[in-house]
Amino acid sequence: MRKLALMSATALCLAASSAFALSEKPYITKDDIDISSLLPSPPTETSPAGQLDLQIVKDLQKNMTPERAKAVRGDLPQDVYTIAGPVLGPAFTKDKFPLTGEFIAKVVKDASFGVGPVKQKYMKARPFKYSTELATAFEDIAKSTGGATYPSGHSTTAFEVALILGTMLPSKRDALYERAYTYSINRVTSGAAYMSDAEGGHITATLAVYEMMKKPEFRADYEAVRAELNKGGIN
Repeated sequence: MRKLALMSATALCLAASSAFALSEKPYITKDDIDISSLLPSPPTETSPAGQLDLQIVKDLQKNMTPERAKAVRGDLPQDVYTIAGPVLGPAFTKDKFPLTGEFIAKVVKDASFGVGPVKQKYMKARPFKYSTELATAFEDIAKSTGGATYPSGHSTTAFEVALILGTMLPSKRDALYERAYTYSINRVTSGAAYMSDAEGGHITATLAVYEMMKKPEFRADYEAVRAELNKGGIN
């Protein structure tokens, strides 16, 4: 009976969270903050910083193991379950925590003006396009990845996840940041981004989340997601 009661309670929690509707208002707009004017320009490829950027990618690709390559490819999806799953555990799934996924997806979408237009502003080529020797390490990723590289969209998403879930779950904050760094480095290792792109993503995420935290619609949705996590046993 006790097991049945617990299962019923869990079902009710999930039903309640799935019934919650996120705000239709954007959490942030370009009128709130001009991210492009606050981000530093990326280093040029021929500058000392640019050459170090390139060397880091080359060094990361040296002595590649099947396990490392698998980890790099495993981090291609840009969703909260891929990013935070290694920290929050195997029970952290879309089926059990649907609102969390919807919330982070909205965060990423609303903050996209801080990534897409800045990429277009600088139009910096990805590492594997600048140095063809890098493309051979992860040829499949090189063929499927287009667009400019600065700032890194993957890193922006990873640090948005770490910043937001880290404040909801203080005991997991450091682990979420470590995971965001790992996720970013995996993107660099693939040859799809430089370390400076990852740094740009980190700055972009910090600026965007700081502004979002001021919005009442964001705070209301934030509290609903925190309740979903806590009711699901993640705290």
